[in-house]
Amino acid sequence: MRVIDMHTHIFPRQVARKATAAVADYFGRPEPPRYDGTAEELSNLLTRTGIDYALVFSAATTPHQVEAIDRYIWSEAVKEPRFLPCGTLHAGYEDYRAELAWMRSHGIHGIKLHPEFQRFALDDGRLFPMFEEMEREDMFLIAHMGSPKADVSGPVHMLRVAGTFPRLRCICAHLGNWGDWDIEKIRPLTRLPNVYTDISSTFNYTADHAALYAIIREYDPTHIFYGSDYPIWRPEKELRRARELYLPEELLEDVLFNNFARFYHYRAL
Repeated sequence: MRVIDMHTHIFPRQVARKATAAVADYFGRPEPPRYDGTAEELSNLLTRTGIDYALVFSAATTPHQVEAIDRYIWSEAVKEPRFLPCGTLHAGYEDYRAELAWMRSHGIHGIKLHPEFQRFALDDGRLFPMFEEMEREDMFLIAHMGSPKADVSGPVHMLRVAGTFPRLRCICAHLGNWGDWDIEKIRPLTRLPNVYTDISSTFNYTADHAALYAIIREYDPTHIFYGSDYPIWRPEKELRRARELYLPEELLEDVLFNNFARFYHYRAL
């Protein structure tokens, strides 16, 4: 069974371990992360685990980091063809049209936002011209969803974005609201045809799996993707967890590979 891990973070070697530890600490991971988040490590894990592709990204915590991060992600994807590059932007970054054009010309067709670490709300008005440009140019958005310490990225914020830009394909990570899987809050997202989700950092964070299965059933089954959230979690362990979800075989194949392969129509996978 083929697999695309569409939720992985990579960092330059000199900051990888520190960055990974900071993310794990912020979200209260119950044990220290086993991996450090380098591109070389992830490449080796793809081989060892039998994962075909990984969507790789990193969020810019300040405007001046945007270009350096985008070029780092691109350079790693050039070296490792199993990496699908995803860029980043920042609400305070002004030259977004030129940067989005650079991304597209270098095979980067989506951006990752992590509002908690970037310190702005997902529906910050400064982002809307960027979303408009992305919508016009058939680029996609993946956003961390769920705000344990700040109300900046929950469903109400994504509803404004996805509703304002109905042709912008929006991936709501972590089933749409990390740490607060209240189906009544998430259900409005599942009704929007341009909204997608992933299962990363969900089943490993709660004993109440029934609530998560209920959310999965709310989404269009073709809009659900597999992701590990590497390096916070171990790709091989997360893949095993996904296979143990007792999903119907056809749906499991779609979640693990087919759904994102169709979504990522920029190249054949």
